[in-house]
This record gives sequence, C-alpha cells and structure tokens, in this order.
Amino acid sequence: GAVGTAMATRIAKNVVSLSELLDATPPHQRREVMREFRESFREEFMDTIQSSPELKLLLAGGTIFGVMRYMVDREILQNEQLERLDGVLSRVF
Repeated sequence: GAVGTAMATRIAKNVVSLSELLDATPPHQRREVMREFRESFREEFMDTIQSSPELKLLLAGGTIFGVMRYMVDREILQNEQLERLDGVLSRVF
C-alpha cells in the first residue's frame, strides 16, 4: 500500500531507470545490459517467491502438493499428521 510505495520512493532516489541506462549505453553493449537486467530481475523474483509460502501456493495452482507444501511451510501440519497424509497419498499415487 501507501507505506510500501513511500519506502520504495525513498529507496529509489539515486536509482537510474533502465531506459536512461540504455540511452547512456553504446548501442553495441545494450544487449548485454538487458541480459544482466533480466538475470538480476529473475533472481530477485525467484527469491521473493521462495520466501513467501502464499506465493508458492498460488503458483502451484491449488494442487494437493502445493497446499501441503504451504501447510508445511506455515507449520500448520504436525509431524504425526504428515506421516498419516503420506500414507494416504502413497496409496493414491
């Protein structure tokens, strides 16, 4: 919300936009700049997803495995329940 936007604005004061960076980059090096940008963006995106059980659940598409993973990450399921659920799933699959 508003707090996140305010924090991002404060952090981004000395940040150069990608378009400005590309304008200042010689044409023969722009492809390399874009490749580095994509790689760093992908790493940041994956770190964000991996640190959020809710995002992992959404991206799993609501499958039983995604829901189980979410419940394990959030410690909703206890060890005893996991063993019972594992037994059920091993008979189904």
